[in-house]
Amino acid sequence: METGISILGFLFFAVVAWVSLNPSENKQEERSLDNKKLTWVSAGKIATKAKLKDSSSAEFRNVYFNRGSDNIPMTCGEVNSKNSFGSYTGYQRFVSAGKSELTFLEEQVPDFNTVWNRFCK
Repeated sequence: METGISILGFLFFAVVAWVSLNPSENKQEERSLDNKKLTWVSAGKIATKAKLKDSSSAEFRNVYFNRGSDNIPMTCGEVNSKNSFGSYTGYQRFVSAGKSELTFLEEQVPDFNTVWNRFCK
């Protein structure tokens, strides 16, 4: 009986040690998903810069990855940049699917709130 208990004890500690030394698949999947989101956000920023008059002056805030009501991946946030006169225009919202032709700035879309509510909330 004593051998059975010691073997069970050993197996228990071996399993605990293995679990603590090897990250779970869920953790790896979460990290992979986080990396994909960061890549998506980066692509959204680049695409947004392409829509601006002075892309080098772009300042971003409140930028995040989102899957809106249609489950479509988007980068959402606010951007400020200089206009043709060299003055900052103030922050405006943007929505980007990672390409400039799929990026929309608040000042360029008449009913931007509809776009924002669909993809960023």
